[in-house]
Amino acid sequence: MTVSTPLDLTHSWWDQVQGKGFVLPCCEACERFHFYPQPACPHCGHAHCHAVQASGHGEVYSFSVVYRAPSPAFAGDVPYAVVVVRTDEGPHLMSRLSVTDMTSIHIGMRVQVAWGLMSAHPHVPVFVPEETR
Repeated sequence: MTVSTPLDLTHSWWDQVQGKGFVLPCCEACERFHFYPQPACPHCGHAHCHAVQASGHGEVYSFSVVYRAPSPAFAGDVPYAVVVVRTDEGPHLMSRLSVTDMTSIHIGMRVQVAWGLMSAHPHVPVFVPEETR
């Protein structure tokens, strides 16, 4: 008997999104977006969801500024902002917000996705304020 792991459940997702830019899972039946990739739609239970190009825009739903590195690996990053972004398509996701002035961050701040801002992980989406792009 083979036991699946969370990585097994999302492996096909990562294969789908290679080179597509910012995408979110979308249900073929109810046509609603969700995040994170799951084996079935969390809204209607339909088993067929696919990667759909998303706008990459949203707003800050919640945030925290990290001033003390949780480990030596993050020491060069502090201070940095961790945000929960409510995408324009609906799903919320956690990411980093790239800003130089941490006092400028606020709930409702309009943001958009950017790539390559984390040199160690260039494929990870990071958000920036809309007005800076």
